[in-house]
Amino acid sequence: MDKLNKRFFEQCEREQLHLSGVIQPHGTLLVLNRDGLVTHAAANVAEFLDVPPASLLGAPPPERLAALSAGIDVAPGARLLSRGMLEGVDARLDLVAIRNADGGINLELGRHVDSGADTPTGVPLARTPADAQALAAARAELVERIADLTGFQRVMFYLFREEGDGEVIAEARRGEAYGSYLGLRFPASDIPLIARALYLKNPWRLIPDAQAEPVPVLGRTSDPPDLTWSDLRGVSPVHRVYLGNMGARASLSFPVVVGGALVALVAGHHREPRIPPLNVLEQAAALVRGHGLLTATYQSERRIRLIDGLSRRFDAITGMFMRHANLASSWPELSAWLMREFHADGAVLCLGDDTYNAGIVFEPAALAAFDQWFRERQGELVWAGDSLSRQVPGMPLSEIAGTLAMRVATTRGAGPRLYLTRVEHIHEVAWGGTPDKPVELHDGELGIAPRRSFEKWVEKRLGYSRAWDNEARLIALKLRELLQQEIRR
Repeated sequence: MDKLNKRFFEQCEREQLHLSGVIQPHGTLLVLNRDGLVTHAAANVAEFLDVPPASLLGAPPPERLAALSAGIDVAPGARLLSRGMLEGVDARLDLVAIRNADGGINLELGRHVDSGADTPTGVPLARTPADAQALAAARAELVERIADLTGFQRVMFYLFREEGDGEVIAEARRGEAYGSYLGLRFPASDIPLIARALYLKNPWRLIPDAQAEPVPVLGRTSDPPDLTWSDLRGVSPVHRVYLGNMGARASLSFPVVVGGALVALVAGHHREPRIPPLNVLEQAAALVRGHGLLTATYQSERRIRLIDGLSRRFDAITGMFMRHANLASSWPELSAWLMREFHADGAVLCLGDDTYNAGIVFEPAALAAFDQWFRERQGELVWAGDSLSRQVPGMPLSEIAGTLAMRVATTRGAGPRLYLTRVEHIHEVAWGGTPDKPVELHDGELGIAPRRSFEKWVEKRLGYSRAWDNEARLIALKLRELLQQEIRR
C-alpha cells in the first residue's frame, strides 16, 4: 500500500461514523436512556410528531411511542417494528425501536409507505448449494430477487476477499443502470473496517438520498448519541462523494454473514432518490440472512467431505513412510506426491543442515533468508504467502514468488521444515477505476478524496504466485500431523 492510500485508509478508519451527531432527513429520532427519558431528539422531530424537540428533552416520550416500544428485548441491537400504527403530522408513521448497548432505546420514525399488492414476496432460498457452481447460481438468483423486491436499478453481490479487497461476483441491472461492475475489484479502503463493523450490527443500511442535507441531533449535553445501531445514521461526507462519483443517488446494502463474520454485501444503487417500504426491507434482509445460512451449511458440508476424504488422500503417503526408514530416504516419492497434491512447482525439505530439493525451488540466498524468517515465527506452524517480496522483509530477488510453509516441532531444537513453492504467475486484475486515491483541494485543505471514475482499469500483477486456497491449508495441517508422527516413530 503506497503512502497516499495508507493515509486515506487511516483517515477512513479514524472517522467515528457512529458519533456523527446527525441523521438522514427521511426520518426522525428520539434517544431514550435506561430510565425511559429522552436524552436526544432530532431537530426535525416536529415535522413528524408536531412536537418541538426542546420540549421532549429530559421527559418521557409521547405515550403512544412508549407503548409501541414497550416489548423490546434487552439485548443490544434488538429491534421492535411497528408499521403504520402511529398517526403523524401528515401521514401514518412506521416505528423502529432499537435497543442500544447502554440499555437505552432509539425510537426511529419514518413515513409509512404502502408496498402495494403486487410486491414480490421474500420467500427464502431453501436449497443448500451442492457445489461451487450451484453457490454461484444462488448468488446470481439472490441479487435478481433483491432487485425485483426493492426496485433498485443495480444490485451487486460484493464479496470480501482474504486480502481485504472486494469483488463484484454477481450483478442484476434494471432500467437506467449504466455499465456493469461484474468481475471488477475494489480496494479495501472503499469499505473501511469501521464501516464493516457497523454492517455486522444492522440488518440493512439505507441511504435514500445521498445528496440530502443531514439533520442534527439535539441533546441535553454536547455529547452525541451512539448511533451504532441506527438505521437513520448520517452519511459520511466521503461516502456521499463516493456515491455521487458512481452516479448513485440512493444506496441500499445488506450484510452477508457466515459464521459470525461479514463475508459479503448485497449492495443496491439507484440513480434517483428511493425509499423502499419497511416490510420490503424486512423481506430482503430475510432473503440475505437465509443465503448466509445456506452458505454456512454449504461450507460446513464441504469441509466435512474434505476431512472425510483426507484419510484416502493420505493413504499413499502413509504407505510411503512405512516403506522408508526416514524422511530423507522417502524424499523422491514424497516430493512428487507433494507437488502433485498441492499443485506446487517445487518442494524443499530442511533437515538440520541438510536440504533436499525437487522441482523449481529457492535459490540458496533466498532459501536462507526465508528459512531464517520462518524459524523466527515460532507461533506459526503453517504459513502461506503468495508474494514473498512484499510479505517477507529483506527477501532477496527470487524465482519463487509464493510458498506454503510448515514446521514440525521436536524436543531437540529446530525440527524439519517443509516449503512448497510456486513461481510468479503474471495475471491481470480488473479494478473499478484505479485503486489509487486522488489528492484534491477540498474546503481549503489538500486531502485525499474518493476517485472520480469507476470505469474498468486493468492492473498487470507482477511478483505474485497463484494463491493458496483454504483447502491447501487444511491439507497442510493434516500433512504436518503425519510428519509429526513420522518424526516420533
